[in-house]
Amino acid sequence: MSGLSAWLIQRLSALYLGAFTVYAVIRLSLADSWTHAAWSAWLAAPLNAVTLWLAVLALLLHAWVGGRDVLLDYVHPTGLRVVMLTLLAGWLLGSGIWFGAALLEVM
Repeated sequence: MSGLSAWLIQRLSALYLGAFTVYAVIRLSLADSWTHAAWSAWLAAPLNAVTLWLAVLALLLHAWVGGRDVLLDYVHPTGLRVVMLTLLAGWLLGSGIWFGAALLEVM
């Protein structure tokens, strides 16, 4: 990943996450109740489900670029860097899979 593409991913994901956070706070503050049935009904709308999936994708990409940059800048032994990057990638992948399973359970 080049420096420009990493920079662009970081900025675009931050913008999307900021906009989604504002939307989510407004939506949650206007909700009458947040039962499982209400949450499922809210996610049944395709637009809501897609915006949430995109927010999770943006969060995972944002975390990858940020974590990768920190590890590349501050972990100098190559072997340790590879191990830490692998652990980070595995953790983010596992988090994404966990979220997907949880969201599909609610939907």
